Order: sequence, then C-alpha cells, then structure tokens
Amino acid sequence: MMDLVQAIGNGLLLGAVYALLGLCIVLIYKASGVFNFAIGQFLIIGAYLFYFFYSGLSLPVYVSLPLGILAAAAMGSLIERLTINPLLGRDPIFMTKATLGLYFFLGALLQIGLVYLGSPGWAPLNLPDISLQSDDLVFLSENIWAAVFAGLTFLAVALFFFFSHWGLAIRAVSEDQAKALAYGIDSRFILMLAWALSAVSVAICGILISNAGILSASIASVGFRAIPVALIGGFDSVLGALIAGCLIGVFETIIAMYVEPLGLIGFKDVAVYILMLIVLFIRPSGLFGTVPIERV
Repeated sequence: MMDLVQAIGNGLLLGAVYALLGLCIVLIYKASGVFNFAIGQFLIIGAYLFYFFYSGLSLPVYVSLPLGILAAAAMGSLIERLTINPLLGRDPIFMTKATLGLYFFLGALLQIGLVYLGSPGWAPLNLPDISLQSDDLVFLSENIWAAVFAGLTFLAVALFFFFSHWGLAIRAVSEDQAKALAYGIDSRFILMLAWALSAVSVAICGILISNAGILSASIASVGFRAIPVALIGGFDSVLGALIAGCLIGVFETIIAMYVEPLGLIGFKDVAVYILMLIVLFIRPSGLFGTVPIERV
C-alpha cells in the first residue's frame, strides 16, 4: 500500500512539470491553431540560456533566473517573427509544418553551438533541502521544488490568460484572426506574445529538469511528453493540461513501479502513448477539449 502512495506522490510531483509542458502547447494552439513540434528544442535552449548566466557567468540564481526568462522570451519572439509571422492568415497547417522544420533546424543549430562554443556548464541551484521522509515514504527535495515552481508558473500563466487584457486578446485572436484585426486587436503582436509566454514556460521546465543533474541536448526528448498531455487533456483546454499532466505523471510512475520490474524495461514510455490512443478512441477531442460542431 505504501508503495502505491509513493508512486502516486512521485507521479503528482512529476505531473506538475508535465502539466506546464502541456500548457506550452495549449497557449500557442489557442492563439493560432498551431501545434508546436519544436517544444523540445525550446526546452533545452531555454535551459542553456539560464545556465549561461548562472554557471557560465557565475551570476546568482536570483539574477540569472530573470535574465534567463527574458532571454527565453526574446528567443520565442524572434523565432515567431522569423518563421511564423510571415504565414499569418494562412491555414494553420502551414505554420505547424514550419514548426516541424524548426525542430530540426534548432536541433542542428544547437549541436553546432555546443561543438564550437561548448556547454555553459552546470551547477546545482542550491535550493533549501525540503525533502519529505518517513519510515516508508521518501520525496526528494529536487522533485518537490520542481513541482512547486512548475505549479506556480502554471498558476501565473493561467491567471494571465484568463484575467488579463492580453489574455482576453489571445482568446479573441484564437477565434478569428481577421475579425480580431477588424476590431483593432494587433493579431501579429498577440501571436508573438503567446510564443514568448510559451517559450518562457518551457524554459522553466528545462531548468527544473536540468536541476536534477542532467543538462545535455538529449533532454529535448522530454518535450515530447507535451504531446500526450495536450492530446489527452484537449488542445484548447488549460484545465485539461493540468489534469492530463498529473494523470500521465501518476500513470507513468505506477507503470515504472509495478510493470517494468516484470522485465518490460522502458515500457512506461510506451504505455503513456497507449493511454493517449485509448483516450482518443473514446474522445477524439481529449478529455476537456472543445468538441467541434459540424453543420450538416
């Protein structure tokens, strides 16, 4: 019984990070109807930007974090301006294709940068130890901090999205870009804002994941966890991203604890996508996604 409690607890801590990853997909989709395939590259580049200030320049974390966030926002804005903005007004499928090309381009650019410039290095964030431990349960400090920061970021973005003027503008643009322009809303700026906000959120995910001691281009693959989160929760649902992220985190840790010891090593990575397919067979729009209404 305590093993199950441990698995669920670890799953919820991990799920908070997955939920934030899913939110990064939802933000861009709600603003433009585009699925961002390059989220994994945004994750690792955002982490490297932070560690450039924190480890490379040896600045304190309270200085490096704002600078890293600003750098990630600038990166997201610049990429949107160069690759997505020229396609504004066209079918969103063209923008989605552009993000697929962006995934490979940014990956190659990152590899070239690491070869010629080297890694900025890694150092622990030295956050206070808040590990929770009893006779049968252990929750590591790094996992708790990751969940706390991911949860606070998720909450801040959700409040911005639902209760700010800019959040209302993003939702208006998502309904119809042409009509939003007609009502005086700068769709191009709003789309850039959504990309910047998404880049900041996914960069924070990269920092939290890297704080566990892993900083390499390979962690870009973690970004693919945003795909089942967004599909299960619903592409246009912020609440869906939160619930689906926690659900996938718990599901993954339970599979790792009870199924993989039977000899199915690595099955937790496959099981998440099996769960995604089951949900999509039952509800193609996701658990909380908007069901499209078709006129006959």
